[in-house]
Amino acid sequence: MKIDIHIHTKKIKSGDSGSREIDPKTFCDTILNTDVRICAITNHNYFDKAQYDSIVDQSKRFFQTWPGVELDIYKNGKRGHLIVIVNPKNANTFSETIIKITNGKSADDFSIGIKETTEFFNSLDPIYIPHYLNKRPCISEEGIQILIDNSTNKKRILKEATNSISAGIFVSHGHKSIYGSDIQDWKDYVNVSKSLPDLRLPVESYEQFCLLLDRDDSTIRTILDKKHHEEITVRPFKEDKDPITVKIFDDINVLFGSKGTGKTEILKALSTHYNNSGYKTSVYESNEVSLESKYDIKGKKFELDSGEIDLDFCSDEISLVRNATEGSVTSLKKYYEYFSRTETNKISKHIKIKDCSLIDGRSFSKRFKEIKNFKKQLNSFKSLLESNGLFKEIIEVELFATLIETLEKVNEKVKIGFENEFVKSSTIRLFNHLIETFVSEISKKTGQPEKPIKTGFLEYAMNRIEIEIFLRKIVGSINYELEPRSEFVGDLGDKGNLFCKTSLVIQNGEISDGELKPIKNVTKKPQKLIAKKFKTILKEVYSRKLFNEISNLNNIENGSSISSIADLFLFKRFFEINYRPYKPSNGESAMILLHQELNENKEIYLIDEPEKSLGNDYINDFIVPLLKEHAYSGKRIIIATHDANIAVRTLPYNSIYRAHAMNCYHSYLGNPFSNNLICKTHGIDNLEWKETSMRILEGGKDAFGERGKIYEES
Repeated sequence: MKIDIHIHTKKIKSGDSGSREIDPKTFCDTILNTDVRICAITNHNYFDKAQYDSIVDQSKRFFQTWPGVELDIYKNGKRGHLIVIVNPKNANTFSETIIKITNGKSADDFSIGIKETTEFFNSLDPIYIPHYLNKRPCISEEGIQILIDNSTNKKRILKEATNSISAGIFVSHGHKSIYGSDIQDWKDYVNVSKSLPDLRLPVESYEQFCLLLDRDDSTIRTILDKKHHEEITVRPFKEDKDPITVKIFDDINVLFGSKGTGKTEILKALSTHYNNSGYKTSVYESNEVSLESKYDIKGKKFELDSGEIDLDFCSDEISLVRNATEGSVTSLKKYYEYFSRTETNKISKHIKIKDCSLIDGRSFSKRFKEIKNFKKQLNSFKSLLESNGLFKEIIEVELFATLIETLEKVNEKVKIGFENEFVKSSTIRLFNHLIETFVSEISKKTGQPEKPIKTGFLEYAMNRIEIEIFLRKIVGSINYELEPRSEFVGDLGDKGNLFCKTSLVIQNGEISDGELKPIKNVTKKPQKLIAKKFKTILKEVYSRKLFNEISNLNNIENGSSISSIADLFLFKRFFEINYRPYKPSNGESAMILLHQELNENKEIYLIDEPEKSLGNDYINDFIVPLLKEHAYSGKRIIIATHDANIAVRTLPYNSIYRAHAMNCYHSYLGNPFSNNLICKTHGIDNLEWKETSMRILEGGKDAFGERGKIYEES
């Protein structure tokens, strides 16, 4: 919820830009495109009641619009500007008062004194906002003191700064400060609005805002109590008999105190409490886990899922090559022995089947296996469809029945084809077996040599061809180039995006990169030798050296550990920016890890000292906005910190301060809105939130103020 206390809707003075002019409808549409939900119309020395009423009428369900004016104040020969905003209930009287005091003068010519201003507006429940220091034209310290002396409520005087940095510096030095857009061109308003002050507490009315300025305790409690919260009792210290009870809001809760006051233990106790309540939480501790270990840069836990890679790992082929033997060829001696003997047995002469040649049934056998496999897949597909209720629901009953009927018809055809191929394949096997049996039995009965029924050359040649097919498949997989894997790690600003890259290669017999490591439990030397040997064997597949090379393959030391292409995998993992290796510093690692932790979608965040190794700018520009974003989403954020940017700039709904005492510790609860820290222990005085925060977190008010960006508007 943002607030803009300085808005122009009219070109009033001669020096005003015409781009300040805006009609009520465009005004409302523009505001609704932003996070601004409270705006004050403050034209120069002029209040357009008709325009104000039109804006209120169109916007009242979406945002608040307050009546105001930017007056020219004249004192001691110097001109300054003072914004006056009044209770919307007094808009009519306010309009009449503006008309009365300007008395027909032009906006360029009008000016008024400070005391005179208070006399006219004090009765209208006003907020006074003088331009201060570098917000020109500013009102002097003397003039502001006159304003304070004559105002009915000095708590409702805010000093207008130029931006959040200036406002933060003013606030740190004890000045109530705020700033507005002072819009020059309405085309720029959506972008300008992004830097306007956030109201951490949801303000429902002008009166409530004024009470917050007054730090009215009952009002603050009422607003805080609207935010969901719970009281939790934990026992973080074993030696402590008394438990600690804390109130935790669905917002930012800051736990701070000197070192050694038990903040980490409290966070861990809260984590245990939430885990016992059904949540899944853990305490994020800075520097506990390194970026290198999180991304397993050394690859100790790296595993490769073979299903992720479109590659044949050739386990069967490698086994077949290792165990390959030469195909059997019928020797000429057998032909000589058979034909040199005259067949004398009368019965064997009449058995003609022994003279038949064997039939090559491999093509039939292959077709039979393919049809068998297809039949199996078809039945699996049909079973899958029938068991999937969602599929039936999507395509509806009638269409589903038609599909199943069609599949059954297809299955019947496949079954007939399967049976036919089975008969053909079986017939050939039976016929060949019959020939071999008769030839063998005739030889046994007659004492004559067996008639050679095949030369064996076909088997010899096909054996070598099959070995070549296996080898080409293996070598093809060995030469396969794997795509590297890249995972986004984090944004390092001007340096670029940091990625974790995993380079995967298959040892091809030529790779000698010392940074590469085997994925499987194998050593690199046999990997290289095995890959190289497969390529050598392929070159010798049709030579007499083939089986000698296969023997050499099997004799490689520890070579038996390579049974698959997966055993030849090598990898290295590293960080890179812009495709170049990069080693992030400790600070950069801490930045990324914290950012990742806060980017996780959790209900509860428990964070211990996130500022470690981080610079103030990174905390201001990235971490604080992210914490606020989670707070607006109703997340529960509990942070133990020593850093003022986190403990103060986030304007936590709840601050828990842990303090040393004589032989014990005390816990104080409070918030920046009431500026109190209260200890429930009897007899312990309350503390001031702001003073304690500055003292504990930064060691002094001056150091706190020097930071610049402290907070915008409480």
